[in-house]
Amino acid sequence: MLITVGMYFYICDHYAGRVQGIRAASFIAGMLLILMALVSPLDAAAGRLLSMHMLQHVFLTTLGPPLVLLGLPPVLLGAVLRHRGVHAFRLVTNPIATGALFIVTMWIWHVPPVYQLALEHREVHMLMHATFIATGLLFWWPVIQPLPEPGSLKEGARLLYLFGTGFPMELLAMLLLSSNSVVYSYYNPEPHLWGIAPLPDQQVGGLIMGGLGQLAAFVAITLLFFRYLDQEESREGTVRPPIDAA
Repeated sequence: MLITVGMYFYICDHYAGRVQGIRAASFIAGMLLILMALVSPLDAAAGRLLSMHMLQHVFLTTLGPPLVLLGLPPVLLGAVLRHRGVHAFRLVTNPIATGALFIVTMWIWHVPPVYQLALEHREVHMLMHATFIATGLLFWWPVIQPLPEPGSLKEGARLLYLFGTGFPMELLAMLLLSSNSVVYSYYNPEPHLWGIAPLPDQQVGGLIMGGLGQLAAFVAITLLFFRYLDQEESREGTVRPPIDAA
């Protein structure tokens, strides 16, 4: 993380000059959340409780990535993409591709045999976390739009994007919350961490995925909705003919 943050400030200084304090704080906050998910006691607890594992996944997919993207200066991204192929990057960040990739990735990794494999093999678990971070960054790109370009999604389209991609994730959370049996047998062995039984732990995990996991989306939807209303009011004000006082 120190290397990444150091490179961030070095490249920003080289390409974009002095980076804004709010952007830098957002980038560092996002990196800290990702670091906290991977190397803090949360990571150790995630190996014993499904609820802590879901919280870890929320940090890696829903809270950390949008903060990192908010911290990227457009001037920096424009300079980098000019050298790395902007057309290929536009294809990868297409909202249809990013939404589908994020949903498919989350569902595949939560299929019980695949999930069990990740918990039992460190290399597979690391791959899971890497794909969560990568797809999280791609998923939030059309919403944050750190590099505004012609043809970028308008507020209304971004609202539809968040609503459309939110339903499959809520469905996955509901499956964990409403199940009467333990979905992942990995968490059955005793003694249970903090005395929490597997089934209540699973239900809390479903709440975390469905509630806290959608917190960032709720904030984004709220902000985009008000921006959409402001734009509609401005558009009506320009189209509406002036009232003749006479």
